[in-house]
Amino acid sequence: MRDVLVLGAGLHRYGIFPETSFVSMGVEACQRALEDAEVQWQDIEVGYCGSLNLPPMSGHAIGLCLGTYGTTMTNVENASASGSSAFREAYLAIASGMHDVAIAMGVDKLKKYRRPSPRKNQHGKTETVKAPSNTGAMQSFALLAREHMARYGTTIDQLAMVSVKSHHNATCNQYAHFQKPVTLDEVHRARMVADPLTVLHCCPWDEGAAAVVLCAVDIAARFSRKPCPRVLASVCTGSTGGDPLVDLTEVTAYKAYDMASCGPEGLDLVEVHDAVTIEEIIYYESLGLCPTGEGGRLIQSGETEIGGRIPVNTSGGLISMGHPIGPTGLGQIAEILWQMRGQAGSRQVPDNPRRGLAHMVGAGGVCFIHLLGL
Repeated sequence: MRDVLVLGAGLHRYGIFPETSFVSMGVEACQRALEDAEVQWQDIEVGYCGSLNLPPMSGHAIGLCLGTYGTTMTNVENASASGSSAFREAYLAIASGMHDVAIAMGVDKLKKYRRPSPRKNQHGKTETVKAPSNTGAMQSFALLAREHMARYGTTIDQLAMVSVKSHHNATCNQYAHFQKPVTLDEVHRARMVADPLTVLHCCPWDEGAAAVVLCAVDIAARFSRKPCPRVLASVCTGSTGGDPLVDLTEVTAYKAYDMASCGPEGLDLVEVHDAVTIEEIIYYESLGLCPTGEGGRLIQSGETEIGGRIPVNTSGGLISMGHPIGPTGLGQIAEILWQMRGQAGSRQVPDNPRRGLAHMVGAGGVCFIHLLGL
């Protein structure tokens, strides 16, 4: 297997864009990724497009708008892990020796829009928000939160601290859906979704696009002289028969650590699938960032904040950056890339991290872990 580098990344902001087509968003993200990677579209040999809500051949439609140079496009769907799946396929295409340069893109649109209570954004304009409701999935997350609180003494304040941290980080991210900070009190007083989780404990339903360019390490110098992290591990695990979140993440993480010859203590930055606040806390534990049952105390310690021992979700995470599905896993890769290059602006982790982990799970029982390192 050949070594593979991440050359560049580009995003279209996450949010609600009823008047913007998925093709327009996808093209914008790809063009930014190509510029960041210092490559031309005609240099791309193969591409993979992750999405959940789009019609067939969506990646082809985006590719045709970028130009017809023989690039092979494959569309990928894997629930919340669709973008992570696209990244893994692009990585394998190069690592196998079949291709030298590849692009992984993700894009999604909402199937329909709800306009329950239009609210003003930070620019004073009314925006449509698709907010979580009391579905079976949210009831399952609420049960998980109650069980963790009862078993380990995790508090509702500790859960809410995840949201406060997430929103704070997103205020520094131009691509984030929500760019306004929240307080603990605001998290507690927000609309209840499924007890004890209010809407500010949950990620939104939204739209957006992301793209990442990958390249074989031996030819990368033809394109860019920027620092380019190597893909140290790319691991996907299906349902293990145990807990679909905790056990699945733990099994996948330790496969990735073995592949990368790196343990959790060697990580400088982590992006996790935080569809709700309790997920971030349990993934602290599953990834080995702290002992089982200590996730609540880890968030309270401040160690997962920017500048802490192990910053988590510096992008704002799914809760605040957003969760458009198709782009989500690729947005995590972009965040790690830019942090490693020192290009994250006011959310920059000190001393430019050298190892980062991206984690996504998908409904149906699948988990992806990607480890990048300079």
